[in-house]
Amino acid sequence: MSKKEIIAKIKEIAQRHADELGYELVDIEYKVGNKHDLLSIFIYREGGIDLEDCSNMSRAVDDEVEKLDIIENPYYLEISSPGLDRPLKTEADYRRNIGKEVTIKLYAPIDGKKQIEGVLSGYDSECVQIEIESENINIPIKSIANMVQTIKF
Repeated sequence: MSKKEIIAKIKEIAQRHADELGYELVDIEYKVGNKHDLLSIFIYREGGIDLEDCSNMSRAVDDEVEKLDIIENPYYLEISSPGLDRPLKTEADYRRNIGKEVTIKLYAPIDGKKQIEGVLSGYDSECVQIEIESENINIPIKSIANMVQTIKF
């Protein structure tokens, strides 16, 4: 079974349990390792995810994933929040980050800049809107190599 098929089957289980527990399923990653594989499930909730949330989700999905018997190697199940440094890729990511400062790296320069920082003010299926010094600019999603929430210390 391919990694894509494994993720799709696990996503059905994880989505159901995330909905029941009041979380938003953000992403699932499956990485094949030398001795152990790693199955990571990322969840979100307004106000943040804590250790108890991770434990609740882990207990909810662990047995069902095990019963599927689709992961051939021994694996670790990891439940966590997406983290501040996770790339923003989906409309759900954009929605969660409206009003927050983001850093965008572009495939090719726009107005001579290959990196743009500003506040994510909106989005649609083709563009994100970034506010820079009270001016909104539209950046085509297909031009974005990487977008992350800006972390300031």
